[in-house]
Amino acid sequence: MNESTSKILHHLTHSGNAAVCLGHRGREPSLARELQRLLDRCGISPAEWIVAADISRSYAYQILRGERRPGRDILLRTALALSLSLEETQRLLALGDCGALYPKLRRDGAVIYALSHRLSLEETEELLTSLPERSLYGKDS
Repeated sequence: MNESTSKILHHLTHSGNAAVCLGHRGREPSLARELQRLLDRCGISPAEWIVAADISRSYAYQILRGERRPGRDILLRTALALSLSLEETQRLLALGDCGALYPKLRRDGAVIYALSHRLSLEETEELLTSLPERSLYGKDS
């Protein structure tokens, strides 16, 4: 299952059929599936997540169906609402094709602090305001 890089490269360069060759690669779970898994693990319904992360209902269900990709700030609000670990948050951001949290950036550092200290979304917003840094309800949400 975990093939070496050189073996994968050999298959890709010597295969006569891309669909067959690439079809056997392991697939990373989609953002929608991972989000649903996290909700299930946390015992939170989609409706509770929508309220906790302050997301529009129709947009949230589009996310859960895999029809829309949320912005980075929505994923960060989700991580805070679900009390995810930093590792889980980084995975969620990666699946959403959003940049990982980078501790050298003050805003990202504040979010890392909030996740590590289990701050609520409201407490995190207060922290960001006090620094001052951009809210998690910014334009790219």
